[in-house]
Amino acid sequence: MNVTLKLPDELCREARHRALNHDQSMSQWIADLVKQELARTHPESRTLLERLGDPATADRDFPLPERNVDQERPIEFS
Repeated sequence: MNVTLKLPDELCREARHRALNHDQSMSQWIADLVKQELARTHPESRTLLERLGDPATADRDFPLPERNVDQERPIEFS
């Protein structure tokens, strides 16, 4: 897919130089940067276990539904 980006001239020059230093085209270099960013774990997508172990969320309340063994619960696939 082709995408047009508007970058300041100085930023574009620096990006070209860095791409050349990595023996890549600027398009490939930028694509690699985007892949790296998208692969990073973001706080919003952490598991409950990761959040519970994080001091930043230590004071946060995580209410859990009541789990009664005799109660039927619908199964949902999404």
